[in-house]
Amino acid sequence: MDDAYAGRVTRVWGPPGTGKTRYLANEIRKIINQGGPDCVLVSSFSTTSAQAIAERFKDGVSPNKKMVGTLHSHAYRSAGHGTVALDPKVISDWNAQVTPEMRVTPDNRRNGGDTGSFVSDPAKAVTGDDLLGCLDLLRAKMIDPADWPRNVAEFAKRWTAWKADAETMDFTDMIEGALHRARDGEHAPGNPQFIVSDESQDQTPLESALLFAWGLQADRLVLAMDDDQAINQWRGGDALPLLQLHGPEVSDHVLGKSFRVPESVRVAAEVLIRRVAIRKEKTYMARTRYADGVDTGEIVGGTAFNVPESLASPDLVTRVVRDLDAGKSVMVIASCNYMLQPLITNLRQEGVPFHNPYRPLEGRWNPFGAAKEDGMTTAERVYHYLVLADRDWTGDDIRAWMELVKIKDAGLVTSAKRNVANWAQETIPEDDVVALFKTGEAFDWATSPDPDWLASCLLAAKKPVAEYPLAVARQHGHNALKSTPRLTIGTIHSVKGAGEDVVYLAPDISNAARLRVQSGKDGRDEAIRLFYVGMTRAKESLRILAPGPGRHVPNLVPASLEVM
Repeated sequence: MDDAYAGRVTRVWGPPGTGKTRYLANEIRKIINQGGPDCVLVSSFSTTSAQAIAERFKDGVSPNKKMVGTLHSHAYRSAGHGTVALDPKVISDWNAQVTPEMRVTPDNRRNGGDTGSFVSDPAKAVTGDDLLGCLDLLRAKMIDPADWPRNVAEFAKRWTAWKADAETMDFTDMIEGALHRARDGEHAPGNPQFIVSDESQDQTPLESALLFAWGLQADRLVLAMDDDQAINQWRGGDALPLLQLHGPEVSDHVLGKSFRVPESVRVAAEVLIRRVAIRKEKTYMARTRYADGVDTGEIVGGTAFNVPESLASPDLVTRVVRDLDAGKSVMVIASCNYMLQPLITNLRQEGVPFHNPYRPLEGRWNPFGAAKEDGMTTAERVYHYLVLADRDWTGDDIRAWMELVKIKDAGLVTSAKRNVANWAQETIPEDDVVALFKTGEAFDWATSPDPDWLASCLLAAKKPVAEYPLAVARQHGHNALKSTPRLTIGTIHSVKGAGEDVVYLAPDISNAARLRVQSGKDGRDEAIRLFYVGMTRAKESLRILAPGPGRHVPNLVPASLEVM
């Protein structure tokens, strides 16, 4: 900022794994004990992180629920009323008025993935989603409309006119409107004395401006952040306004000990992050070993090394399985979703359970939770068949697996599905189960239970989705279908804030990212921060993968570590 900030600001710097959310929760409790549950407004970058903060308040001392949420939710509340333009029922009016290529997908850019689903280069923006995304980006960066590209400016004129006619607002309108009102002296919703902002490094300049304006009306503004983990440039995220805050009322507090990162990983990651041109220097200790719940003070060394396998190598699955068999939790991450597909294919073929609990709606990363029908996944239906190995079938079990099979191929009587429709949930007598099958031999085959029998009589539409859970059951038993996998697959963006014992990190970047790296220090710094976040997910061991065939590698992730 050009001028010193006049409000009272505390910047809380939280390096990886230093317990930033825990620290904030404790500070908020102190504030509430002094001023009550309505005296503090808590804002976070995403709904997920806002929920993570809210989860910390289950001991009776908590802020008013309305005072905890995303910045957009608070800005919307400050408006008092209004419909949201990207709501499916609202945007349908726009889509009915424009040509097909100019239609806008409901809430598209916020459900489309880690790096947005729109083209961020105005020169390449031709669809409604792309143009709206570019418009949002320009507004988020507070770029003067006089400097907007012509195609975006023309779209903006039409979009603004439609919103006025429809009496609706988009997500950026929420922030801009709240900022205008705050600069006119309006307080944040609830008139809080304290404002606490988490994950502040991911805010756009527009969002930071709103927080600064609200902060001027409060007693204190707390900004919790780590500029080294600012990886949302795709949506206009920029930590620079926060780094440039200065003045007698601006103070800093650095959380000095990681509860996740071991020493070897900390050292390797620090070498990388210090290549960033503009950043806040922060010193923190690696995690220490605990014994019987007591901190021994012994630094956990951990390991960090290169491995010869890439994401496309079948041998990577062998390594991962060896770690899992040793009782470790494992994470395999990459900069882009598509890079993970060869690994996912190999994991599915080998029947290795995996998931991504941080992106539960991403089906490719959560195959057990995908393709739900009537509230039940195919994996759950397979389990309901194989559970006969542990106990007698219930009515629910039989109805569940019967939806997967062809009546004829399974040796069932024609009326089998109709017969079981109203069966009780309790255990079904064996004679009743026998009566479902045409012959005793068919009954014996079906009640082995055998994954191969189930595979042999699947409906054609069920075969593609049932192959993987059946492979998992063959390799690990049917209980693996109900257990939480210890292998996490995803992009670096998707696991930010998380960590596992062993982390495999792919060094590859997309062609678009390569062009940004080559364009100058901003693009290079963006890639450095992304891989810094990836490296610091490791609790015990970091393994840097080899680049994939023909992939772009920016020579940022350490390639000089020992190969093991």
